[in-house]
Amino acid sequence: MARPSKQFKKFAASGKLTDTIKKRRATKEKKKKFDEKVQQRIHQRGARRPEHEISDDEAGDDDDERASKGPGGGKAGGVAKTVDELFGAGGLEVPFEEGSDLEDLSEADEDEDDDDEDSEGPEDEDFDEEAMKKAMAALEKNDPEFFKHLKAEDPELLNFGKGKNRMDVDEDDSEDEDADEEMDEDVADDDVAPRKTVVTMKMLRGWREAMLKQHSLRSLRKMLLAFRAAAHMNEDEGAQGEGLETKYTIPSAEVFNKLVLTALKFTPVVLAHHLPYKTLPNGRIRLQAAKKSAPANLDRLILSHFSTLLHLIKSLPTTPSAISGNDEADAGSLLATAVAESAKLIPWILSARKHLRAYLKVLLDLWSSAGDSVRVAAFLAIRKLFVAGDEAVKDIALRNIYRALLPPMRLTSVHTLPSINLMKNTAAELYQLDPQLAYQHAFTFIRMLAVHLRTVVRSATSGKGGEDGQAFRSVYNWAFVHSIDFWSQVLAGAAGTEAQAARGGLESPLKPLIYPLVQIALGAVRLLPSSRYFPLRFHIIASLIRLVSQTETYIPLSPFLLEILDSSEFRRSNPKKATLKPLDLAYVIRAPAAYPKTRVYQEVLGEELVWLLADFHAQLSNHISYPELVLPVIVSVKRHIKRGTAGSPKVANQLKTLVDKLEANRTFIEGKRRNVGFAPRDRAEVARFKEGIKVETTPLGTWVKVQRKVRAQRRKEIEKALREQESDDEE
Repeated sequence: MARPSKQFKKFAASGKLTDTIKKRRATKEKKKKFDEKVQQRIHQRGARRPEHEISDDEAGDDDDERASKGPGGGKAGGVAKTVDELFGAGGLEVPFEEGSDLEDLSEADEDEDDDDEDSEGPEDEDFDEEAMKKAMAALEKNDPEFFKHLKAEDPELLNFGKGKNRMDVDEDDSEDEDADEEMDEDVADDDVAPRKTVVTMKMLRGWREAMLKQHSLRSLRKMLLAFRAAAHMNEDEGAQGEGLETKYTIPSAEVFNKLVLTALKFTPVVLAHHLPYKTLPNGRIRLQAAKKSAPANLDRLILSHFSTLLHLIKSLPTTPSAISGNDEADAGSLLATAVAESAKLIPWILSARKHLRAYLKVLLDLWSSAGDSVRVAAFLAIRKLFVAGDEAVKDIALRNIYRALLPPMRLTSVHTLPSINLMKNTAAELYQLDPQLAYQHAFTFIRMLAVHLRTVVRSATSGKGGEDGQAFRSVYNWAFVHSIDFWSQVLAGAAGTEAQAARGGLESPLKPLIYPLVQIALGAVRLLPSSRYFPLRFHIIASLIRLVSQTETYIPLSPFLLEILDSSEFRRSNPKKATLKPLDLAYVIRAPAAYPKTRVYQEVLGEELVWLLADFHAQLSNHISYPELVLPVIVSVKRHIKRGTAGSPKVANQLKTLVDKLEANRTFIEGKRRNVGFAPRDRAEVARFKEGIKVETTPLGTWVKVQRKVRAQRRKEIEKALREQESDDEE
């Protein structure tokens, strides 16, 4: 008896030998049943005529005919072949389901590659170093980002002509390949399953060289077939479907990661060579005439690969994870890399609306639920799709990005607020890219807020919306507060003075929406004057101060802040003492029941009140009418300090400091306007007066700038302490 080879021992130790034997026995059993059915049909046909009626000549002819026909009556080579003959002839070609999103790459192309599918190097045996050098120089010039990736990820690929020859292979890869071949010979004596090619590092390197040097479509097809196998490798055959059978198998996680990165980064390079495109000054993309080397079915190849890529993106985990076997720590996660690289395929899928809709849905899902690195990559892809697409694509993106923003905003906490702010910032940028088209969407969604508020106000007037009722809660929640803040951010960026100057002085189409948004915000503030909801009032007023700052629209916010000084929280000279932690207003819109009428809550409200009054008046500190605007505030605050209704001594001292800064700025503006020779109705001169004084140079503006830095530093310390506490709890 022959001694088992080393490769067979390794295969048996891996635990796959038992499964292989079981599959072989099951296949033999099926073959046996199939042969029995064939013999049964033959006997049934022979029994149709009595034997005494069949002559010897006819019997001989009938036997010959049966030998040349199968059980179904077909010719030789049809269904009559045995299972061994069918699979031995090269495998069954299983038809794809009609209308499937994941179409076959190309049956004709696979047939063309049959002779070379096991080849692990470039198809051209004569390696032309000069051609490779020219290709690398062109790549560095046209796509420096991809060239940088190659230099960091696979420097040996660029060092051609140095060290070992192209035909020299890594000894480990060679040994693994030989082991695989010998193992197949040992265990596949009676195996009837189609044999699959194992993807190796050497094979990937060969494909990469061929795609870089020759922009080889054949190597691209092979790589994409292997990529499709990788995308579905964790699914059973029933989940994959018959149409997704591939000729490749992925042996390890290292090969999987290398294959995915190769497919992601090399596919756009090859496609750009055979089907180039041009980016217009307005950001739109126009495909140019395909080169003669491009086959007619290249579009089908692209869409098939893109569908596979979407499937891979949806199957990858959304939490960041290191890419094993690679030094690309800056990639963050395989999912973030896949999303970022998928955006490079946008020029070739713009005409495929079905794929665009599926792609946009996947991106929005990731943007609203994944980690921050994936969120940023998803938004950049959405932005590129928005800029390159037509109005129909932009319309879909604007309508759905706001809808994707709403669910995460309902759950606001210490851990989710940074991600929500990131989402609001990115979504606002998308709306500002095309203000004309964004107007209809912004109008619709702001009107929905108004209708919502009107319904609650009507419920309140009918006696059902008080604090004991539930109607007001549909407005006094995080989703409504974040929505007001989001639209204030959109309008402030689109209708701001800087954006208007960039458009040559033309007003933004979104500017008329400032008034209805302000009315909705102030209506929400007036809805319920309970001291427990003062944090909500602070959040809404902070959003409106942004509008005042960037659009130079005057909004009378002082009365809504001074009302807090008139509330019961500041009328008590001796508030209740409590051993409560200071309330962080950044994460609450409703104070817990234990805080009202306590010194801790009073001091928190006083500090935020002083900051918002200072920040609001700092935006007006360079206006010529500042002395008249600030006078009622100074008088009101002084009256509260004199009467002793300004709260605790700490709050009273903060209010005194605020009054000093307001009066110093009033004196500064009065001195500047003492020698002016124009009337208030001369708007041009009034604007010129304001342009001559920067907010940062006024006494109040300088003080507010320092206080903003102090608050930002304190916020960083609080967030750091929260992260440390979270890590300690996890341990």
